[in-house]
Amino acid sequence: MDFPVTLFPPALFWAANIALLGVFLAALWRAPFGRLRIRAFSHVFSAACVVLLVLWNTRVGVLPALNFHLLGVTALTLMFGWAFAVFGVLLVAIGSLINQQGDWLSLGLNTLVMGGVPILITETLLRVAQRRLPHNFFIYIYVNGFLTAGLSILGASLLGAALMWLADAHSGEWLSYQYLPYLPLVLFSEAFVNGTIMTALVAVRPGWVASFDDERYIHNK
Repeated sequence: MDFPVTLFPPALFWAANIALLGVFLAALWRAPFGRLRIRAFSHVFSAACVVLLVLWNTRVGVLPALNFHLLGVTALTLMFGWAFAVFGVLLVAIGSLINQQGDWLSLGLNTLVMGGVPILITETLLRVAQRRLPHNFFIYIYVNGFLTAGLSILGASLLGAALMWLADAHSGEWLSYQYLPYLPLVLFSEAFVNGTIMTALVAVRPGWVASFDDERYIHNK
């Protein structure tokens, strides 16, 4: 979902840009930049951003603002932590904006909806699972991988639809007929892709996943 600057009042886009700046500064404050000295980490992070850029620019939709594409943000957040995920989605959003020759004023709103919301949902559910649920390999995969990815794209899609409805860009009846019926397909696809990626990574390259700890989820179980 991409929002052209003609869809909403400029004040909303400026507010979103200010909010994005605040999130970016918070990420700068909390990011463990020491990991960038590890060559494998920086290489994997760069490769993940390239994959996300491809995903975000492979899309289908009924209108420019109403399109579907996989996000992959849940996997990015679980692999690198929320702070580096913020940097990643911002880089991908900038790359997508350049590729589509969009207006820079829309950067904040698009980044927050397609990246910020999934990061927030992923990080929140990860902490809830770590505190409230048993530390089990399958809970990590199915709850934090599959389920969280589906809820993340659902949250981003519903927020985008709500914004367009509140701005009177599209009626609720039109959205319920032309847009909302496709959400289950997108939810399942997002959950499957992210869950499969996380399953493969924790099985083969657990060192690439910052949120996964062998001692917590596997040893002595």
